[in-house]
Amino acid sequence: MKGSNDLIELGLIKYFDYPKPVELIKILLNSIIENNDIVLDFFSGSATTAHAVMQLNSEDGGNRKFI
Repeated sequence: MKGSNDLIELGLIKYFDYPKPVELIKILLNSIIENNDIVLDFFSGSATTAHAVMQLNSEDGGNRKFI
């Protein structure tokens, strides 16, 4: 439900059937990657992983990148 609410706020809900919540992806990424890692997003549909990476970088000054 949180993923859907995020997309409703952005006006993108009609384009994605099963959005993932950014907060969940942030928790997962924060537990497995370092501040300078590169994250490969295999399912780059709604850019949730990219959004999570950028938020983590802004929160802790990291230099993570995403593809």
